[in-house]
Amino acid sequence: MFKNRLYAPGPVEVPPQVLTAMSQPVMYHRGEKCKTLILKVRSQLADIACVPGEDVLIVSGSGTAGFEAGLLACVPRAAKVIGVHAGKFGERWVALARHHGFDVVEVAFPWGEAADTETLRKVLRDHPDALAVMTTHSETSTGVLHPIESLARTVREETPEALFLVDCVTSLGVAELRPQEWGLDGVFAGSQKGLMTPPGLAFAWLSERAWERDENLVAGFYLDLRKERKSQSEGQTAYTPAVSLIMGLEAALELLLAEGIVAVWKRRERINRAILEAASRLGCRPYAARVSPAVAALRSPEGLSGPQIVSGFARRGVQIAGGQDHAKPFLFRPSVVGYADAYDAVTVVAVLEDVLRDLGRDVPFGLGVGTAMRVIEE
Repeated sequence: MFKNRLYAPGPVEVPPQVLTAMSQPVMYHRGEKCKTLILKVRSQLADIACVPGEDVLIVSGSGTAGFEAGLLACVPRAAKVIGVHAGKFGERWVALARHHGFDVVEVAFPWGEAADTETLRKVLRDHPDALAVMTTHSETSTGVLHPIESLARTVREETPEALFLVDCVTSLGVAELRPQEWGLDGVFAGSQKGLMTPPGLAFAWLSERAWERDENLVAGFYLDLRKERKSQSEGQTAYTPAVSLIMGLEAALELLLAEGIVAVWKRRERINRAILEAASRLGCRPYAARVSPAVAALRSPEGLSGPQIVSGFARRGVQIAGGQDHAKPFLFRPSVVGYADAYDAVTVVAVLEDVLRDLGRDVPFGLGVGTAMRVIEE
């Protein structure tokens, strides 16, 4: 018998405090108690996102719902937008924008590579009429953390009128993120990753200049952030919210804020690096050129496949993610981005050692575990 363990980059293990909060009786969503809850959680989210006092809006839906709502809330119909991508989720935003009739210019980088500012600069000069640039901060499919601060600076320098909209689904609460200091205009995330809550909530923040872009929009009916902004400023939502999830989110945010967001960033970087360095000693090379602390994207050793390793973990009760699309044959992606500590990283490495031995590799006992422990003790 094996204990079930979830080490995927979302959904993630959630703290017992979150489960306890969600098990409480459902409150009436138009009552004073719920109003107080929504106002408190929105304030907590603003602190986590380093936009204290700002409007962070809650949407019942996945992170994709948040990004879609944000795009439609500030970019005029049929406008030219530039989609910077190097993975599955960046590609999704390009498809989403095209679905809504935007004129999309793609800036594609190879999977595993980080977006390059000079390449973006050339594209911006070729398309000075672009009204928005959209990209992903932490690309979960590849384990890459794109240089959002420098990309935002490049957008400001070349096309100052263009809005810079960023998918932060696996970076919010995980990697350093400073929207106002870096000049971002839109940040969109979900509950099921660094915020340690089950799936079902999305979050959206827009800069004041993004809110000012209110002409010729293709606003959704349900996904209407402008409608939500008015309602949520009063502790209400435009439509029935996922009350129990918000109750759980409150508990998760209290844990993160008690630790301190900078301390959370440092902890998550260190334990993810422990997995990456240990896996390298075991012959599994990191895939990402610029590593996100949200996921350890690893290449399987020569002669073994990613699915073999994912299956080996599953046989031991451990769920990790495999590769996607063309990376599926060789990539596997464990993650300790949820309710996890340093010893969860050690567990991932111990299981990887065991899986590799089972697949015929001569892996000395403790080779990876010792490496992980040394990183953790730094």
